[in-house]
Amino acid sequence: MLTITVLVENTSHRDDLVPSKALSLLLEDGDEKLLLDTGADAAFLNNAETLGIQLENIKQVALSHGHYDHAGGIPALMKVQKGQKERPILTCHPDCFIERYVGKRIKGAHPSLLRKLDAGLDENKVRNHFIVQDSKEPQRIGTKFLFLGEIPRSPEFLGGGAFGIAKHGTKFVDDYLRDDTAIVWKGAEGLVIITGCSHSGIGNIIQKAQEITGEKRIAGIVGGLHLRAAGIPHLFQIRNFFKSTGVARSHACHCTGTLGGIWLPNNVPVTTGDIIIFH
Repeated sequence: MLTITVLVENTSHRDDLVPSKALSLLLEDGDEKLLLDTGADAAFLNNAETLGIQLENIKQVALSHGHYDHAGGIPALMKVQKGQKERPILTCHPDCFIERYVGKRIKGAHPSLLRKLDAGLDENKVRNHFIVQDSKEPQRIGTKFLFLGEIPRSPEFLGGGAFGIAKHGTKFVDDYLRDDTAIVWKGAEGLVIITGCSHSGIGNIIQKAQEITGEKRIAGIVGGLHLRAAGIPHLFQIRNFFKSTGVARSHACHCTGTLGGIWLPNNVPVTTGDIIIFH
């Protein structure tokens, strides 16, 4: 059985839990626990404490991508874990540590950088604290969870385009967020795919999960789908794809947007503090 606790999300229906325009999810199957994303700051830790969840000894952490609203809480987690005898494991794509901005590239001049999008992580400190498993390839996390790694972008699907600019080496380039990925869990009813923002395109993510696992049934989609600014053709395509793929249910949140959530078939929105269960 998979239990997903929403530690922080854009909204909350509880006065004792703090929402944030960010995402952090705790995944549990028996004794195996995985913290996917850490929100923008320490809010996920405060909410976890309110919910009676202790994260000081969490052994497995994964990042869906390197944006501040998903990786910004890493320093706060490192602080509460200070002094641990056993180093926790952080699974991520290598690009999670690069500089990212809302901005414009200007030919022959320094780019116009308007706002930071990366989490500003000190890579050396992160690597000293965690055992960092950074790879573009799929990786097993324990025995229950699968990190999909880099997601190929198919021209078949709308979405998956550039979002801001990033610094690769000494150059600023359009940022296609190659680090954007998802976690997969397999149960009796098929795959549960847990996303951060789905910058790669949820259609591409689903196809990658099916390809790697050999399982076509999709029991659920949980997380951000980055549809808040999607046009009607994009929403229509995702709706039809969910239907044709047989997505049993979805729990879209964070960057999905109200309209995006409405267009999804069998969607049940979630907020901070909610618990989702799959068998």
